[in-house]
Amino acid sequence: MASKQIQCEMCCNENAVGYCKTCGNVGETCLDVHKTVKVFQTHMVSKNDENDANPKVIKQDITEERCKQHPTERAIFLCNIHDSMICGRCLHSGHLSCGQEIVDLLHEAASLDFEKVNKMKSALKEVKDEIFLLKDEAEHSKNSSKNNAEKCVQECMELGNRLKQRVDELTSDIIHRITKVNDINVITHSSIAQMCTEKTKWCDNEESKIDDFVDNNMAGHLYLLHRHFEKEVLDASFHLKEIKHKHTFKGFDLKENKVILKCLFEDLEEVCEQQEEVTGSDDGSANEFVASTTKVNKTRRELTAMMKKDFNQAEKKWNLLEQELQKAKEDIEKSEKKLNMLEQELLKAKQDIQESEKTRKGFEQELLKAKQCKEKYEKEGVVVKAQFSQIKDNIKWTQPTGTVDILTIIEGRSRFIKMVFRFPDGIQTMHHASPGKPYKGGTFTGSLLDDSEGQLLCRMLKAAFRRGLMFNLGKEGKVVLDGISLYNGPVFYNWTYPDYKRYTQTLKAELSAKGITKANIDQTEELYETVTVDGLRFLEASLSS
Repeated sequence: MASKQIQCEMCCNENAVGYCKTCGNVGETCLDVHKTVKVFQTHMVSKNDENDANPKVIKQDITEERCKQHPTERAIFLCNIHDSMICGRCLHSGHLSCGQEIVDLLHEAASLDFEKVNKMKSALKEVKDEIFLLKDEAEHSKNSSKNNAEKCVQECMELGNRLKQRVDELTSDIIHRITKVNDINVITHSSIAQMCTEKTKWCDNEESKIDDFVDNNMAGHLYLLHRHFEKEVLDASFHLKEIKHKHTFKGFDLKENKVILKCLFEDLEEVCEQQEEVTGSDDGSANEFVASTTKVNKTRRELTAMMKKDFNQAEKKWNLLEQELQKAKEDIEKSEKKLNMLEQELLKAKQDIQESEKTRKGFEQELLKAKQCKEKYEKEGVVVKAQFSQIKDNIKWTQPTGTVDILTIIEGRSRFIKMVFRFPDGIQTMHHASPGKPYKGGTFTGSLLDDSEGQLLCRMLKAAFRRGLMFNLGKEGKVVLDGISLYNGPVFYNWTYPDYKRYTQTLKAELSAKGITKANIDQTEELYETVTVDGLRFLEASLSS
């Protein structure tokens, strides 16, 4: 969610103090321009309340914010590679290579994803529960530590009274160590309490953000928050576990050793031994005492021998524990490597699935396109087959190479179509009466009324001309019309010019006899154009196709 002073959308140099329904948010200078410049006087402008002590802060979704590089554009895309908000201009200028890593925020922010909201709030609740549990355990350990410290101090004082002057130094040393351990426990509690406070504040802040985004329907901000949310929650949980294992409470107890008391005058330091306890172990037990509960009633010599034997056994166990610890450490490292490999394989599998989905959609589109092309080619094949059959029947092309110009002519209120066929002089081919001899060309002109019927007859004459059915070489070696007539008189077929009406009927019959009908011509082709027909090239192209 963006919560800030809105900038002027015209100059982008000052804060907005008003709003124009056409231009958007406007600053003081641009507001004056709206009042003085004539072109803006039709705009509907309203000024913000000047008596409001606090400037209006408008909450808007991430897709309403402006691009930092292009202030006039909205930042409606997210580049995951560069982790930046960009606009359409940025996308085309510098982020085309980012490809699938570009996220359309207009699509992502179309609606609030309440499933994500519930998951994030549920995760925050779990973290807060862990915080409260750890805090309660720390408080309990602190109180227990304090009680044990007071008890041990009291016992030490009583023992000191019994041993009087000779044990004063020993008890003072023990008291000092107990107090030091308790001070360490207090520091440990302070560290845990501080971490719990920080994490509680973080949870409350994140939950407040989520509620704010939901209340203001800001799906874009919610989407951005969710991108790194799971990692932050895992980090918070990791920190809590880390401080729980790192900052442990040290316990203590005082045990009287009767054997040492027998040897008190030989070595007062062995009269008492301090017992330590450690809280916060991995298995969650409240207190574990590192002490021997066996009551020993032996002499110093016997005790020394036992201690030496126990020390050797303890040293062996310690070595075994170190070896097991090293092996466990290696196993953890191998497990972490395997986990990283599995994460990479999972990511690759996800990418492969996405690529497969894209490929499948591409195949579906290509299949649909191929099906449409097949239907199109089947239809065209029927037409080509009919044209080929006609070409085959008229394989002996005798129409010379020529050109037709179709023009539109306007005379007064009259508008008609003029067709001019031109044939240059040439040499007769093998299909003519006298191959190798020259023939004389000519110009032939026809006129048609420029209406729907005239345009249809014009296209039919062009079709006959393209198929070589309109002209031939006469016996005298001149180009002549071949069974199709042209009309070059007035085209109004009222009572004044009955000849044109009779001509159109005659022309339809002539074209029909040549196989040219309304059904087998292209009625959508360009009408007014210049067409050149070369008989030999037409045959070659038709046969090859």
